[in-house]
Amino acid sequence: MRKKMGWTVYGILGFIFAPMGFLFLMIGHVVGQSGNIRWDGNGDPAIFTAVFCGIGGLFLLLGLGFLAVDIRRRYLLRRAYEGGNCVDAQILGVVTQRNVNMPYGQPRMIEAAWTDPNGVVHVYRSRYLKTDVTKLLKSDTVPVYIDRYNENIGFVDIDAVLPEIRIHN
Repeated sequence: MRKKMGWTVYGILGFIFAPMGFLFLMIGHVVGQSGNIRWDGNGDPAIFTAVFCGIGGLFLLLGLGFLAVDIRRRYLLRRAYEGGNCVDAQILGVVTQRNVNMPYGQPRMIEAAWTDPNGVVHVYRSRYLKTDVTKLLKSDTVPVYIDRYNENIGFVDIDAVLPEIRIHN
C-alpha cells in the first residue's frame, strides 16, 4: 500500500495560482489580439494586454514553482519510504506547532531521534497530527525511512506506532 504524503501550503498555493495565472494570461492575450473590441479613447489595447499577460505570467510562474517545490518534496519522501534505509528512532515526544493555526487547533508532530554509527544524532519530524497522541503510542521507537542519497530526508512512519484514529465532531 502506498503511503499518502499529503500536500503542504506550497502545493495548495500552486493549485490556486497556476490556473488563475493561466486564465489571466489567456484573457490578456485573447482580448488584446481581438480586433472586435472598441477602445473609446480611455485605454490602449497594448497596455491592457501587457498588464493582463504580465500578471498572468507572474501568477502562472509562481503557481508552477510552488507546485514543483511540493511535488519534489513528495517525491523525495516517497523515495525514502520505498527505497530508503529503515532505522528505529527513539521518540523524543510530541511537539505542538505553535506557529501554525488550523481549524482544529494547533497541529502536533512526533519528533524522533536516531544516532548513526559515527555518533551524529539525526532528528526527524512526522507529518502534522490533529490530536495529541502522547498516550496512544504503542512503543518508544518509530520506524524512520532515511533516503539512501540524502540523510536529511527521512519519512517518519507514524502509522506503525499509532492505532487508527477517527475524529468525530
